[in-house]
Amino acid sequence: MKIRCLIADDEPLAIKLISDYVSRIPHLELIGSCKRATDIPGFSGQVDLLFLDIRMPGLSGLDLLRSLPVKPMVVLITAYSEHAIDGFELDVLDYLVKPVTFERFMQAVNKATLQYELQHRVAVAPTVSQSADPAGDGTGKDYFFVKSGFKSVRINFGDILYVEGLKEYVSIYTSGGRKFVKLAALKELERILPQDQFLRIHKSYIVAVNKVTAAYGNTVELNQVSLPIGRTYKEEVIKVFS
Repeated sequence: MKIRCLIADDEPLAIKLISDYVSRIPHLELIGSCKRATDIPGFSGQVDLLFLDIRMPGLSGLDLLRSLPVKPMVVLITAYSEHAIDGFELDVLDYLVKPVTFERFMQAVNKATLQYELQHRVAVAPTVSQSADPAGDGTGKDYFFVKSGFKSVRINFGDILYVEGLKEYVSIYTSGGRKFVKLAALKELERILPQDQFLRIHKSYIVAVNKVTAAYGNTVELNQVSLPIGRTYKEEVIKVFS
């Protein structure tokens, strides 16, 4: 099954470049392009993945996303980096700054492909174990299990760097350089993880407090990884890291 793509950009050269990139990836299918955000609803129900510019004539890409009752997967492609936090708060998959290289484009497509596969396996996909203390007896376990293939893998709280939530699944990143992707709500992980060790910094991110190496402006750093701080969570983040 192919992922159906739509490009929305008011620059013909940008449309041409992204069209070329899409044509190089066998499991992507370009169903069309448009130069105005207001044309996008006309493709409703036909699009799995939208490559969307922000600054467009009339209605901006961000305003269009806010108006859609049901959104496809969205990758923002723009010449302006200052809208990144707004984009992620609208649950976009990725944020690409022009000029976009094919390598960076592929990283975004890989995220979309993973989410697409998870969405279409929802009936059989594994989930995160229900609780860090499943017996409810106050034993205070410092780990939980996730199912990975035919195995249940133990993840210690102390090994977690951060957790990323994106619609129906979470990605759990550990200090060992491993990544576990499972169908689960970020709220479920927030409930499982100890509040004195983990902090919600964004609609899409929970970080291990003792793994944070720097916090400044609207950004938290964990070694070489930079994560955005959401407006809703900024006051609490400042309290913790000030």
